Amino acid sequence: MMQNTMNPGTDKTQLIDQIYRLMEQREFQNAGMLCEKVTAQFPGFAEGWVAAAEFFLRVSSPQRALELVQRATSLEPKNTHWMLLHARCLIDAGKTTDVLPLISSIAAKHGLSPQQHNELGMLLARIDHHTEAQSHYRQAVSARPDEIEFLFNLATSQRFLGEVEAAENTLDKILSLNAKDHEAAAMRSSLRKQTTQSNHVDALQRTLADQSLNPASRVSFCYALAKELEDLEVFPESFKWLKRGADLRRSGMRYQVRTDTDIIQQIMQVFRQPFFADEARGHTNEEPIFIIGLPRSGTTLVERILASHSTVYAAGELGVFGIELTKLTRQKTGQNTAGKQGDRQQFISTSAQIDYRRLGENYINGTRPLTGGSEHFIDKLPFNYLYAGLIHKALPGARIISLRRHPMDSCYSMYKQLFRDAYPFSYTLPDLADYYVAYDRLMAHWQRVIPGVIHTIQYEDLVRDTEAETRRLLAYCGLNWEPRCLDFHRNTSASTTASATQVRQKVYTTSVGKWQAYQTELRPLRRKLEEAGIAL
Repeated sequence: MMQNTMNPGTDKTQLIDQIYRLMEQREFQNAGMLCEKVTAQFPGFAEGWVAAAEFFLRVSSPQRALELVQRATSLEPKNTHWMLLHARCLIDAGKTTDVLPLISSIAAKHGLSPQQHNELGMLLARIDHHTEAQSHYRQAVSARPDEIEFLFNLATSQRFLGEVEAAENTLDKILSLNAKDHEAAAMRSSLRKQTTQSNHVDALQRTLADQSLNPASRVSFCYALAKELEDLEVFPESFKWLKRGADLRRSGMRYQVRTDTDIIQQIMQVFRQPFFADEARGHTNEEPIFIIGLPRSGTTLVERILASHSTVYAAGELGVFGIELTKLTRQKTGQNTAGKQGDRQQFISTSAQIDYRRLGENYINGTRPLTGGSEHFIDKLPFNYLYAGLIHKALPGARIISLRRHPMDSCYSMYKQLFRDAYPFSYTLPDLADYYVAYDRLMAHWQRVIPGVIHTIQYEDLVRDTEAETRRLLAYCGLNWEPRCLDFHRNTSASTTASATQVRQKVYTTSVGKWQAYQTELRPLRRKLEEAGIAL
């Protein structure tokens, strides 16, 4: 048991060290109690408020963290470390309007350390200011040219900005410093199509032969090797390594696909026609264009086409709608979490009772200043497909574009992509099939309850007749035709998705029907989709 009092002579620094140690050991209850005691006994000690803010960030309470870090900055307003934490709390709390002025004030300070330049770069990247982020990464690398973290962040920004050759050179530098750096190897393989004259297959196989490679690293190297072998059209060998990596990744998860499919089922049960028959209108703003769909279905391609229009800004994968929906629903339920199955069910039910006009207003306010000042902005978070009906309820003037792809290509494309955190259903073929079926049924549900609202684009049609599909797309969005939309590959703005390299190229059809190279290996997936009535 932790003592309820502290001696007057207690060393404050030791207490702070203890708080961080408890957090590292995931003893959050004790860490929280100690934070409360330190801030109560030493209210003039800025580091106590900082530690408390860090604690609340770790337990996913960014608003409380923001309140606490502001206590620290009021005590030491010129402390760069506290200012950086303040900016992080603002972003986590969705207070994006106040972030840029704070970041600008930090960037204007003299004598920033390489680590502080790196932190500034990461903050700027989080709000999609990638050119400015790269400037800070370069300053960090210039000061410490062999620091792998700084080099990797630089390579990431180079990739986002389409600087493929520069990114590959930076990643080569990382791998020369550490041949086992799995993130660098994975990104390097993904940058371009590998050729018989230029590839990394031998190097990847040598690394995978090293028995000391940890599981997480082995997963990344398996995916990288599978990708390069597919580029070289060595298909059976490619799938062997892909499955090895996917199985290893899945073995470390506690995920159950039934949890997600049950959620989708309840969404369909709660958000039925009576919900949409209610005459209460949402917010009248018509700026947003939502692009939704499963990952790897062509959402980034459509984003780039639309963002090439003079009146449209690509704001990225914002996540704001889900955040604001969660805030209002938690206020209604009085819950701080929707973690357990029963809580999730109550959360979904209660979310149908909130003020949807207010949700629309909060969403619009929460996207500032990330929307570029254009007449329209794109929110390209694929998972917003879960909220399509709710988006229409909150923002009836918003456009919603759904991307669809042949089910087998869609599932295989997800299966071969190693995602950092999201999409846990993508690592086994049975999970993929179950999730795809649930997704397909939800999209059919939205079309029934809000008919004519969602504009659906078939990926295969888009790449075969890009101009015709683009004309239909612009007409749906109420936008005039601009030929520049067909030159999207010349768009120099950043792309932060797995398709960041591909969208720098002209439209190609080589990904259509790619699954057919693996008909034998994907037979269980096909059988399960067909049994569920999915048309192939």
